[in-house]
Amino acid sequence: MSVTSEQLVNLTTHISYLKMPTNLGFIRFENEAGEKCIYIVDSGNDETTGARILDFIRENFSDHTLKVILNTHSHADHCGGNSFLVRETGCEVWASKGEAYLMEFPDIETQLVWGGTPIHDIRSKYLLAEACKVNRVFDGEEEIEIKCKEGKISLKVISLPGHYVDQVGFLFTDTDGKSVLFAGDVLSGRNSIKKHWIQYLLDETKTKESLFKISKINADFYIPGHGDIVTAIEGIAELNLLAIFETENMILDELKTPKTTEELLKAVADRSHITLKTSQYCLIGSTLRSYLSGLYEAGKISYTIKDNKMIWTIETAID
Repeated sequence: MSVTSEQLVNLTTHISYLKMPTNLGFIRFENEAGEKCIYIVDSGNDETTGARILDFIRENFSDHTLKVILNTHSHADHCGGNSFLVRETGCEVWASKGEAYLMEFPDIETQLVWGGTPIHDIRSKYLLAEACKVNRVFDGEEEIEIKCKEGKISLKVISLPGHYVDQVGFLFTDTDGKSVLFAGDVLSGRNSIKKHWIQYLLDETKTKESLFKISKINADFYIPGHGDIVTAIEGIAELNLLAIFETENMILDELKTPKTTEELLKAVADRSHITLKTSQYCLIGSTLRSYLSGLYEAGKISYTIKDNKMIWTIETAID
């Protein structure tokens, strides 16, 4: 399915976004040398998506050149189109230090969710992007000026880890004074949360910290990685936090009866009406272990090794 002009939502003088399963930023401007440039935020999940993006640019902005892909993080649905677009256009890729490493060595992604060398069943484009070289690496938060014919577009790189290792958001302030935050997957839209109440995360504690952080950022528009744009952050940030707290409470309730991680995964999936397939088993299982780590470090649960099994409980000890 091709990308259509109806999917391009204009927000400010130079900044738009492509409304897609993974929302993409679209920054279009003429630089000081008179060259018409496009920067995009994220690139979709694979070569097919990359090809659709490039076709869209060529059909609608044939006098423009794709110059830069800015990646919020290295999950395949956000950087899977990178390699194709780089090969076809020679554009650069910019990303944070941790995510850049993972984009260059994407096998780590499947190894991480599996906890070792993964079975071939999860080595698909859903989890495994094509390796991609990163040209500019953000080592922490940065402020960048993008000079254009009308003045400058300000870009702030904002550290938002938790969903993944070194995820960042991109806060653009356009020449008209309006600002747009591309939040990556620290933020999910309302419909996305309703569909996937248990959202993948690598570090529960950092995810909550990033949500509190993003709730303090002022912008005219907030673009979640998945779901609908919002113009006010408080409500959607609270909903994302609520999903985390309710998942915590579900885990704590289930651990009133001591359980192994495997038993807890089944209980949580059953209560959430989720039928686990292979990818969901790996992703929700990895997410559950992240919750267990967060709750354990917070002193809310404990574990013991008994009969060669790790058993979790809300009690301080197991007899």
